Amino acid sequence: MKTAVRAAALPTLLADAPQNIRVLSLDCFDTLIWRNVNLPVDVFADLPFPGGGIEARTWGEIKARKSLPFINGRDEVTIEEIYGALMPDADDAARTAAIEAELAAEAHHCFAFAPTRDLIVDAKRRGLQVIIVSDTYLSEPQLRALIASAAGQAVADMIDRIFCSCEYGVSKAGGLFTHVLADLGISPSAILHVGDNHMADRIAPAKLGVNTVHLEQFDDVAEQRLRLEAVAATILDPAVRHKHPALQPHRAQISLREECDAVETLGHDVLGPIMHSFALWLREEADAMATATGRPVKLLFLLRDGHLPAQAFAAAFPDWADRIASVELSRFTATAASFTDAAAIERYLAPEIDTAQFATFAKQMLFNRDESTKLCRNASKRGFLKSVLEPSNVRKIVNRSGDFAKRLFAHLASHGVERGDAVMLVDLGYNGSVQNAVEAVLRKGMDLEVSGRYLLLRETFLSGLDKRGYMDTRNHDSKALHALSESIAIVEQLCTLAQGSVVDYKPDGSPIRSAAGVKGAQSENRDRAQRACLEFVRGVGTGLVKAPLSDDAECRRRMAGAALARLLFLPMESEVALLETFHHDVNLGTKDMVSFVDTAAATEGLRRRGIFYVKNAMRAYLPGELQRHGLPLNLSIFSTRRFGLDLRKADFDVGAMKLPVILIDQTSHAQIEVDAYPTSEGYYQAMIPVGEGQYSAGIQLGQHFEWVQVEEASFHYVDDYMKPKAAEGAIAAHPLFDAMEEVSAGLYRCQSEAGFMLIQPPISAPGRNLLLSIVFRPVVTRPQAVQSVQKAA
Repeated sequence: MKTAVRAAALPTLLADAPQNIRVLSLDCFDTLIWRNVNLPVDVFADLPFPGGGIEARTWGEIKARKSLPFINGRDEVTIEEIYGALMPDADDAARTAAIEAELAAEAHHCFAFAPTRDLIVDAKRRGLQVIIVSDTYLSEPQLRALIASAAGQAVADMIDRIFCSCEYGVSKAGGLFTHVLADLGISPSAILHVGDNHMADRIAPAKLGVNTVHLEQFDDVAEQRLRLEAVAATILDPAVRHKHPALQPHRAQISLREECDAVETLGHDVLGPIMHSFALWLREEADAMATATGRPVKLLFLLRDGHLPAQAFAAAFPDWADRIASVELSRFTATAASFTDAAAIERYLAPEIDTAQFATFAKQMLFNRDESTKLCRNASKRGFLKSVLEPSNVRKIVNRSGDFAKRLFAHLASHGVERGDAVMLVDLGYNGSVQNAVEAVLRKGMDLEVSGRYLLLRETFLSGLDKRGYMDTRNHDSKALHALSESIAIVEQLCTLAQGSVVDYKPDGSPIRSAAGVKGAQSENRDRAQRACLEFVRGVGTGLVKAPLSDDAECRRRMAGAALARLLFLPMESEVALLETFHHDVNLGTKDMVSFVDTAAATEGLRRRGIFYVKNAMRAYLPGELQRHGLPLNLSIFSTRRFGLDLRKADFDVGAMKLPVILIDQTSHAQIEVDAYPTSEGYYQAMIPVGEGQYSAGIQLGQHFEWVQVEEASFHYVDDYMKPKAAEGAIAAHPLFDAMEEVSAGLYRCQSEAGFMLIQPPISAPGRNLLLSIVFRPVVTRPQAVQSVQKAA
């Protein structure tokens, strides 16, 4: 038989067992009894110790394990001995109460794994004896009571013997199985032992001749993802692992997932738990709204991003099929229907007019191409606004918007929305822009009672509308919500469907869409991920004999937030490889497409600008782009974004080397030294002030380097350099080299210490102060340069 199996193989394991097996031996924790947390110590967060229960309880056990072997000669300790070390000055009653609190916490979080229960049932059907062999500080009565609590008395009654390491003073790896064999009086070959610890449950008993099977609880990627979700939970909410455990109610289902393909696992292990938890909350919110309004509530999932949430809700609650609809309502169509008067037009334009995207504004306000060309021709911001608000244009916009609203109403009616209904607009979020634009129109035009519910809600102004987010200010501070919203486009793209965004409606309400800009592999992978997500939703509860008491609505919300934050900030390599093929459209009636992941651009940014680049970089999915540069970088991004840390370039500028530079104008020259700071991958950046372009710069690379790699030479306006898109405004420099031989592209051998690079200012004087950026990587450094760097550091 196999020596290692995944969880799905447990129920039929005995079919391949040797014929002489008489005893089924099982590990307890993470084999029969699982915890609804990431680590066993997470349970201790429920203990009421000052400063947090995890550390105090852990220190108490460490102290007991260090001291008691010298006192009683036993390697294993009991829970009573642990609390004796933890609370040495407490009386027996206080320690007993503390122990009872821990046992209650365990019972609150523990659940029995159904495949292992099924294996026990099969063993009894075959006439086998069933035993538990556990490394634990719990006694046999305590452990049996916990099993009965988690699995039910019927399962506990099927267990013939329980062997606890603390009662024998030795662990499984240290010799507990010798006691098991002696007590049972049975040959090792007649026992089959199953457990999740490779050393304790496989290697140690196998040395004695016991048949063993290692339960591989998770594949390596899932195990890492679950750990990182717990990390993300702790950063997102510092109360986690202080006042709350790192809860993970999706562990059993992930263990049972057999498919290891990156697309399938992303859909099943990540999107599935998030979408299922969101669906549970939506059901609660819809019920609450129905109670408040006295009317049944229809859930309107806003396509395109609402596609997967709608499918997940339907999978979770098939009896709601007649009360949910997927409607095509975009920011563009909602806004187009919202221009009821001049004030509404001004409210739309005023906050955005500074972007000067006049053609986009004109299209949104339903001007045709000729009208738009006339409005935008030679228009200033103030002039454009003034022209739009001329009475004739206001009448034109309002009339067209009113007609557009009627077509929108027809679209809703085609999906079963009737006048006077109570409707809940459902979307991923994060600002509820569609609801902001269209709610007043829906109330006036169809007499609808409107609310909005979102996966993530981070309003940029207090709208006063009936809005809630599964994750919003009721459970997260604004900095955390802002951090989660920055890369939410990833989730949007995974939740959408392969069709163009709606830009209008026919008179009967049929949608008119823009062309679908992304097809092929992206659509295929997205569809596969969505199918895997729905497989998770339909399978919720699989693997559980009964749900743990801690698996409640708050538990699911915390888990979903952690899973989302982990995906956004701590992505896996396989996820990044998948998302590199994805693009995103801006969904404003335009054809603009944005690539999610451009690792080459991110690497270039790091080399040329350093780690501070990440603070100002405006990227769709910066953590994904930087994943291959190591976890420390993404942890820095996560913590900086989540806590809104006030970090500046000077905080990152350390380890400088002095670079000799000659500044030359038409009449004179000056020798200066410029600090060159490390960026990434061994590169340095030197910023040389060249005034308004009156100076040429001679960079004396030969003084420090025998070989040097030049990555970039460019000019930047001083007052723009720290802005998010500064690189787009760079002015290319054209170096001339003296006593430097280019051996390969960008790689130079300095023929002597006199080797230098001369850069003249831009041909057209900009009239603004410039910086010259030189990015280089030392390959072979002269000895005196090494000393210079050490001295500077």
